[in-house]
Amino acid sequence: MARLTLENVSKSFGTIRVIENLSCEIRDREFMVLVGPSGSGKTTLLRLILGALKLDSGHIYVDGVIIDGLPIERRNIGFVPQDFGLFPHLSVWENIAYGLRVRGDGETMIRAGVEEMLKMLELEDLGERDQSQLSWGQRQRTALARALVIQPRLLLMDEPLSAVDWVAREEILKNVKELHKRLEITTIYVTHDVEEAIIWGDRVMVMNEGRLEECSEPDILINEPKSEFARRFVRIRPR
Repeated sequence: MARLTLENVSKSFGTIRVIENLSCEIRDREFMVLVGPSGSGKTTLLRLILGALKLDSGHIYVDGVIIDGLPIERRNIGFVPQDFGLFPHLSVWENIAYGLRVRGDGETMIRAGVEEMLKMLELEDLGERDQSQLSWGQRQRTALARALVIQPRLLLMDEPLSAVDWVAREEILKNVKELHKRLEITTIYVTHDVEEAIIWGDRVMVMNEGRLEECSEPDILINEPKSEFARRFVRIRPR
């Protein structure tokens, strides 16, 4: 689907440096898990990639093409925020259709895309419901359907399971990974849980105070971490 390259990316809010000269490459079709303590810059980095925030310096490339200057709607990136970001006044059907309408697709294409997502994520009987009538899991699947319906080059997920207990998270993540494998979409998944990152990530990015401490396969991160912070952080393994 896409290769994402971050080159010397930096971002400040006022005098506070949130992302510091960060460089990394996320491989085509990779399921990259981004982990780090609260305030390490994980969400800010996702929003820079998405285009919701503007870089102070550096560049972001997709398949070798700079996307820094593109608005969100032209980056073709799917995004699932922590609170899902569903519109309470819209039905499940219209929530999923939202990105296609913003892009300007015709009604025939919108209907085909939404119906495909409803079927793929087992929401066929819920299309007319609004958010207040959905369970937590149904809201999560609706948010994922809305992110995927635009057929994005990249999928960004910002701690979408943080409010769920470990047993439920494990089952949902298994389904997300199966969907990732089926769609072959390059994905960055943010979590605060080190064990979750090690179990599910093709590779794991460890961030600390806006810097990239390490980007390694899980077994390397466990057995041969390159940085002292990564070594200590991995040992914490919070649940």
